Amino acid sequence: MNLILSLFPGIGLLDMAFEEIGFCVVRGPDTLWGGDIRKFHPPSGIFWGVIGGPPCQDFSSLRRSEQTGNGLEMLGEFSRVVTEAKPEWWLMENVARVPNVTKLGHIYAVQRFDINLAWYCDRTRLRHIQFGSMSGRFINVIRRPVTPGLPGAALANDDRSFAELCRLQGLPDNFDLPPFLASEKKRAVGNGVPLPMGRILAEAIKEAYSKPVVIQRDLAGHVTQPKTCACGCGRQVTGKARYYDYSCRKRAERNRTGKSQIVTDQVSHM
Repeated sequence: MNLILSLFPGIGLLDMAFEEIGFCVVRGPDTLWGGDIRKFHPPSGIFWGVIGGPPCQDFSSLRRSEQTGNGLEMLGEFSRVVTEAKPEWWLMENVARVPNVTKLGHIYAVQRFDINLAWYCDRTRLRHIQFGSMSGRFINVIRRPVTPGLPGAALANDDRSFAELCRLQGLPDNFDLPPFLASEKKRAVGNGVPLPMGRILAEAIKEAYSKPVVIQRDLAGHVTQPKTCACGCGRQVTGKARYYDYSCRKRAERNRTGKSQIVTDQVSHM
């Protein structure tokens, strides 16, 4: 039940977080280690879940040159592997501008929401999560007030020291990557998912599957999408309600007026 597959694992920071929460993680191929996901075909029905963060450079807000096409290709490979593996659920981490993984919406109930590292520690990093489940489950993450003026989290191109980047990512003081050059170490650590954020996501999945769920399907047998909060947090609402609570309504208002620096996407109906 806890066996999951990790795609685009890099040095495995997201994997470490899931392992800490009790998952058993099998790492797929990564270009960092000479692998090629395009040649990878997983067994069907073996993995309970699939996690991963496809390359985000093409979708980054910092990009000033034309997209290479690699970003969309790797999103397609993520979808292909999930389709072949047929897990109960999958989770994809990326930047705010990443497109929706539309190819999986016919099989999975899919949600999309933002998550900020500053909700859990003293540094900020905004990421976007897409999560899909065959059983119609959605995940909820705790949202806490953000203290203004927090330092940014580690980045792939970062002038700070390797030791400082490790600390910002939540890694222990003795963490090292002996086979790597100094610049490669910093890039590899900066590209990873911060451990505090990974733990929150892993715990959210555990919590979602600790409760029973009523699975609703349409006449074609597809899982129907529950009604979710219009602010993009992924939490379910009932009746005529558009927002889960007052804070969700205020967040949506800030996004519409451009007063918030956090970009929130609506739940993806695919």
